[in-house]
Amino acid sequence: MTTKEKKLDIIEKIVHLENDELINKVNEILKDQQNPPVSRKPGWGKGMINGISEDFDDFVPSGFS
Repeated sequence: MTTKEKKLDIIEKIVHLENDELINKVNEILKDQQNPPVSRKPGWGKGMINGISEDFDDFVPSGFS
């Protein structure tokens, strides 16, 4: 089944829906797809780390250089 055929099949199913709650759920899913999640931005993690131990870089596990 091609993407176009899948879309038409879904549209046909939506047209015949009678359950208002299900229609609302489909609508919410479609709204979420139109508003993609906000990607990370520089500075969002600022202030999350209070301090780093002075010996943080002293230990290097085997297999790492």
